[in-house]
Amino acid sequence: TLPILNWNSTGITAAGVTGSTGTAANELSLPFGLFLDSSNSLYIADYGNNRVQKWLTGASSGSTVAGQVTGAGGSGASDLSGSAGVAVDSSGNIYVADTLNHRVQRWASGASSGTTVAGT
Repeated sequence: TLPILNWNSTGITAAGVTGSTGTAANELSLPFGLFLDSSNSLYIADYGNNRVQKWLTGASSGSTVAGQVTGAGGSGASDLSGSAGVAVDSSGNIYVADTLNHRVQRWASGASSGTTVAGT
């Protein structure tokens, strides 16, 4: 027999503002990829804002850990364009699928720019 599953419609917003988009620290625009680390910090590939946001448990806003705080896109070492996926290794390095730049960028913990580890 198959179990019967019911959808719980009383979810909560863990990050961002429901029904709103923007570049403020508490806003997201087209969040694509998520990564939850061992401390329950949530990393969000914020595609529309060309950045990765880190949200601590219970926080009301995130901090930009890759890309530009303003959401501006670009192809420089400190820029992202269409961040679609994110992963973090045990050393705190952040790996970002920088989709529109056709590359994967690695941002060392606390770095203000990344290095290309795959693509061009």
